[in-house]
This record gives sequence, C-alpha cells and structure tokens, in this order.
Amino acid sequence: MVTLYIMSGLPFSSKSTISKKIAKILGIKRISFDEVWVDTPIIPGNNDVEKWQFISQKCEDLVIAELQNNQSVIYDNLGDKLNNRNKMHQLAQKNNADFKLIYINISKEESKLRRQNNLLLKDHHPVSDTDFNNSLNLFEIPTSSENPIIYNPGQDLINLL
Repeated sequence: MVTLYIMSGLPFSSKSTISKKIAKILGIKRISFDEVWVDTPIIPGNNDVEKWQFISQKCEDLVIAELQNNQSVIYDNLGDKLNNRNKMHQLAQKNNADFKLIYINISKEESKLRRQNNLLLKDHHPVSDTDFNNSLNLFEIPTSSENPIIYNPGQDLINLL
C-alpha cells in the first residue's frame, strides 16, 4: 500500500540521515523541509512564521503529488507537535495512503551534545539558540496512540520497517 512516512524527533536526532537511509532501503522519494527551504530562492512572508507556513505548504503539496501518483514518500521534518503529525496523518488518509510515524528516540541532553559537536564540525545547518531551545521545549513526544515506530540510535532499520 502507498504509505506516507513522517519523521519525528528532537533537533540533531539524525532525522535527515535516517530518512535518507529509509528512502534508499524502500526505494521511495524523500521530501525534506530543510532542503525545500534552502532550494527556494525567494520565500514570501513578512516574518519567520509566514515563511515557515509557506515552506510547510510547499512540502505538503510535494507529498500530495507523490501520494496521488501512487508513490510512497518519506517526509523529513521535525514532526514536533501532535497537531502537525495529525495533519499529515489526515493528509495521508485523504489521499488513500497508509501513515507511519518514525520517532527518533534521543534525550534532550543528547540533542544538546550533538548540537555542540555540530558547532565545531558544521555537519548540519546552524540553528540559533532561540530556535533550538524553542524546539526542545515545545517538542511533544509521540504517544502510543499514534502508534509510532520507535528508532533508537544504532538499531537495525531493515528489521524496524
């Protein structure tokens, strides 16, 4: 069945790395919020919220296009809040697709450590202190009612999927 996979996890939890591996294993397209943001030369909006909304809608449109072409897709975003995850779940249902939530399980302490390492190594785009702390504080861990696939770092992805 056509499936929409969405990523969920704290900043620096390796969502992008894991989503790339999953896309390769399953042979499906991956849509990344961060990459769409970088690849969009002009983002309309008067503030960060309006720009975020524009990119979110653009990503959702790309996801819908894949689902309507009967193609499974993985959406790489924070998946930080229940209402955002529910919106994507409803989007999948509207397009006759299954929905799977993949939660990358790391602690806030691990997220902070990875961010500190990134400040030195610069493997990841920079995230301001304000944005990072907001993400940590606002993140809603997926509940059992969302039936998440829980990935712990180092776990075998093939058996998990």
